Amino acid sequence: MNKPILNSINDIQKEIPLWFLRQSGRHIPEYFEIRSRAKNFIDFCLNKDLIVESTKLPLKYYDLDAAIIFSDILMIPWAMNRDVKFVKGKGPLLNPMIPNITKIEKNINVFQLLNPLSDALHILKKDLPSHISLIGFAGAPWTLSCYMIEGMGSKDFIKTRTALWDAKNWFVELIDTLVVFIAQKLELQARAGADVLMIFDSWSHMIPYPYFHEFGIKPIAKIIELLRSQNIKQPVIGFPFKAGTSLIQYSYESNVDCLALDWTVDLDWAVKNLNSSIAFQGNLDPSSLISENNSYLEENVRSILQKMKNRKFIFSVGHGLTPDCKIKNVENVIDIVRKYNRDY
Repeated sequence: MNKPILNSINDIQKEIPLWFLRQSGRHIPEYFEIRSRAKNFIDFCLNKDLIVESTKLPLKYYDLDAAIIFSDILMIPWAMNRDVKFVKGKGPLLNPMIPNITKIEKNINVFQLLNPLSDALHILKKDLPSHISLIGFAGAPWTLSCYMIEGMGSKDFIKTRTALWDAKNWFVELIDTLVVFIAQKLELQARAGADVLMIFDSWSHMIPYPYFHEFGIKPIAKIIELLRSQNIKQPVIGFPFKAGTSLIQYSYESNVDCLALDWTVDLDWAVKNLNSSIAFQGNLDPSSLISENNSYLEENVRSILQKMKNRKFIFSVGHGLTPDCKIKNVENVIDIVRKYNRDY
């Protein structure tokens, strides 16, 4: 079966495939109508029919090589009884954990609680065109711990970082618990039909450098070890956002099959310094898709393609599509990539 995304990761690349992070999101008008049918965002993420419809939505607009299941990284904290809510204008709000005081919930059944995700994946596996790779995902332990301790997003996640010094044993216990639940969420998706798995570490740049290996790399390697021990063979994409030079160690020691690069990464540097045996994904700046008339868009896209033409590579954005990105710009990028493939 010809799946361009899998071909790229497995080094049988015939062309450069593409998809976009947050491709099912708020830049598509129908998204809001679909979301309005659920009473809140958590219910949205637990309704198999709405998950299926939202996952398929970008394929109505774009010629893509992947569909990423519609869900949210905070479904694991929700399952751990952190009272997750999504409030307009504020983003996610959780009941914050107090290091060394809050008991860490360990007695949950991820497979049961997130079963609607499995149901949706089974439907999508039957419905999607055969060349489309279905991507399942989860948040990384560090990023989930940030939300669980702060109780919301933050500019510096100071409470989380302080916990490294003041409540190290408790923090390690939280990370270890999250590793198990994240692996189970990924296993659920793999068994339901996901072709590829992705781990988002959106706040990896907040990890103090002396702790990056312990909390940014080892937990990812452990998740992958747990997956392989359950005979889950799907490739894993890791996305340590803005990890800087720590990407070098991550690329060699996390055991991911593909490394997603954000828009701040110099691709020439990446080729010279990162693990050459794994695939790369990225790394167009999503802000380039907002402008009504970005005369540099084709130049930037082709520069990425040219630098990556001789290695395993998936074209994407260096972070998620924003609500104000323009559909015509996304279409233009796809046309540029497809034309490049035809020409080369």
